[in-house]
Amino acid sequence: MAEELQPTDDLVGKAKSDSAATRNIFGRFALFFKQVYAELRKVTRPTYRELVNYTGVVLVFVALVMVILSGLDFLFYNVVTFVFTPTS
Repeated sequence: MAEELQPTDDLVGKAKSDSAATRNIFGRFALFFKQVYAELRKVTRPTYRELVNYTGVVLVFVALVMVILSGLDFLFYNVVTFVFTPTS
């Protein structure tokens, strides 16, 4: 029975959106920037070690994708050339 009295996320979200809709344009901008600032305060910056590690992972992934796409491009080029080159 106590579960029925708890507000659901949809109900809370609808109430917040309704109260935001009744504000004027300046109030909505102020609310938006307050919420952005509150979310940015939750962000943690990576340490230098993590930053170097993540950068390395991204560079290796990009290089791997480049190799795979270059191989597929070469393969498709040869297949198309073989199929459409007239033989006489």
